[in-house]
Amino acid sequence: MVIVSTCPDTVNPVSLRRRLLFAASFILAAFLTISAVSLNNAFQNSLQQAQQQRLKNYIYNLLTAADFQESGKIVMPAKLAEPKFSHPNSGLYARITEGKAIIWQSTSLLGQRIPVTEVVNGKHDTYSLISSQAGDELLNLSYPIIWENDQGEQFRYTFHVTEDMTFIQQQQAEFQRSLWYWLGGTGLALMLVQLLLLRWTIQPLSLAARELHAIEQGQQSHISGRYPKELNELTANLNSLLTHEEERQQRYKHALSDLAHSLKTPIAVFRGLIENNNDLALLKKESKQQLNELTYLIDYQLQRAATEGRSSLQAAIDLEQVSLKICNSLDKVYADKHIDKTLNIESGVKIHFDQGDLYELLGNVLENAYKYCQQQVKMTVTHQENMLTIDIEDDGPGIAASAQQAILQRGQRLTNEHEGQGLGLAIVGDIVATYRGHINIEKSHLGGAKFIITLSRRAA
Repeated sequence: MVIVSTCPDTVNPVSLRRRLLFAASFILAAFLTISAVSLNNAFQNSLQQAQQQRLKNYIYNLLTAADFQESGKIVMPAKLAEPKFSHPNSGLYARITEGKAIIWQSTSLLGQRIPVTEVVNGKHDTYSLISSQAGDELLNLSYPIIWENDQGEQFRYTFHVTEDMTFIQQQQAEFQRSLWYWLGGTGLALMLVQLLLLRWTIQPLSLAARELHAIEQGQQSHISGRYPKELNELTANLNSLLTHEEERQQRYKHALSDLAHSLKTPIAVFRGLIENNNDLALLKKESKQQLNELTYLIDYQLQRAATEGRSSLQAAIDLEQVSLKICNSLDKVYADKHIDKTLNIESGVKIHFDQGDLYELLGNVLENAYKYCQQQVKMTVTHQENMLTIDIEDDGPGIAASAQQAILQRGQRLTNEHEGQGLGLAIVGDIVATYRGHINIEKSHLGGAKFIITLSRRAA
């Protein structure tokens, strides 16, 4: 059996592996990048908040150390608690201003010129970024106060504390280097783990692809490997499809062989009539009969070859709807018999069957019942778990036990009272056999024949 692959690129496991790896890598890289940016921003905010709180603590220390005199003068101690205020160019600076005039500044400001920042809109404190004379970036906190002496006089001052941002920037750079180092290493490790997991996960698909290729090359007929339960239904359906196609091809081969064999005798008779018969009227009559026989043989064999056969990929068909359509058509054909039909079919009962095969199966049996009945036809459908039984019976003359198997053979008829070539029930037997079902014929309690057809509701 040869299977033609129409879209190999879309099922190529290597291509699928690359796509999955690319998708996983992209998601991992995006996740790590977003995580790195978020962590870096959180760390920067934490540093800035810590620095702002540190500047405010310096302000409180200066306020604690300041000596406010009755004249409004502020006297600061020669040595402050924070040593950086006493070392020139230490990166930490302090000033006290009254208006725009600087009335005190720390020793660390010797040789430095830093612009004075005014309090904006009378706020209690103001943070701002300023630049030193050397171009270094500084964070400044301006903290305004109002001091009142015993005489009720008020004096307005502003305490300024300024810190170099270099240390903060160094901490940020150090954190970023560590962050990218660890995240990069973690990303590479996760990438390797993903690659190994992906290779292990996609291995069943690669095996299935190799098996399909072997089937295309004729090296095997079915998928036989062991697969995870998630792929079991897929492989089962593929095997069902392969079996279905193999059976279809086998039926065509058998049908052609049977057709060739069946045509030999009518053709030989036809040739003999032409060569040995001079009676034109008789020749015409006999030739017509043989041509009819040839036509029926061809139709029958083509009908057998066209039988779809079972497949788990076939859609479920409502049995009640199909039966009603067939009976309604037969009611019109046999209207003069006034047949009393009874359909005992539970609503919603479905079977996985080819629609054409189901119509052919039920149509032939029901037509046989309508044709030979006196007045009653009864159809009963019962089901248990995965099996379904169809009983079709009539009140006709019935079928002798010796003939019950014979009428399922091609060309066998009980009487010549009705037209036909005895193909209908033979087709029924072929269809039932194709679907791995069973058909039996018994005597009905109505007095006629009872056809019992057992089928699987869902093909394996």
